[in-house]
Amino acid sequence: MGQTTITTSIVATLLASSAASAAISANAATINLSANGTAQTVSNNASDLGDGRFAHTGLWANDGMLVQWSNLITSYSVVNGVETAYVSGGFTIKNNNSTTPLVLDLSVLMAGSMGAGATYAGSAGGQGVNFSFSPGSLGAVSGVPVWAGLVNGSQVGGVITSTQTVNPFSLASFAPQSFNGSAGSVTNGVGMRLRLSISAGMESSFSGAFSVSVPAPGAVALAGAAGLLGGRRRR
Repeated sequence: MGQTTITTSIVATLLASSAASAAISANAATINLSANGTAQTVSNNASDLGDGRFAHTGLWANDGMLVQWSNLITSYSVVNGVETAYVSGGFTIKNNNSTTPLVLDLSVLMAGSMGAGATYAGSAGGQGVNFSFSPGSLGAVSGVPVWAGLVNGSQVGGVITSTQTVNPFSLASFAPQSFNGSAGSVTNGVGMRLRLSISAGMESSFSGAFSVSVPAPGAVALAGAAGLLGGRRRR
């Protein structure tokens, strides 16, 4: 009876602690944007949706160029013993400058750490329209993925590595693509990165998601505790 009481107490403690073991901070997420290689000041608003979720909306505009975003950023959630930090969103990019192309580099970063054994997954797609009278282009910069994840400040995975030539008043589409892999230990935050080149006279939109997940420490220990309880019952 005493052994069962002790083990039950351990299980209760693990249940109480497992939901708070991640330390990714969605409310401290930052938006960084550079245009044609120069860092820009952006206007971004964060709204607390509760349960560790924040909506980020904002824009940057200059010289006929406009970037708008609407993101859902989740610090972490625990589902079936797995903790997940998550960012998803949509981005509208307009280059109404008459001559200058736009090379955009935009990142969403959440500070913090997660446990070992992390995995990541992401997906994205998009399209663009050429409203000019000259052929335009839209897509990756030197083959670097348009949409990619960030773990510990480094890019991981990524999709959309092609660039399309877009005839006047025509549409270019990038079908949704996905990626996944192992992230190891997360010690310096997670996020996503959008990089693309869009010629003058074009408008485009991209949407996607990126997540990093780890087994909740409490869930791993609970499995061992459950086995311990089962072994005592069998005896």
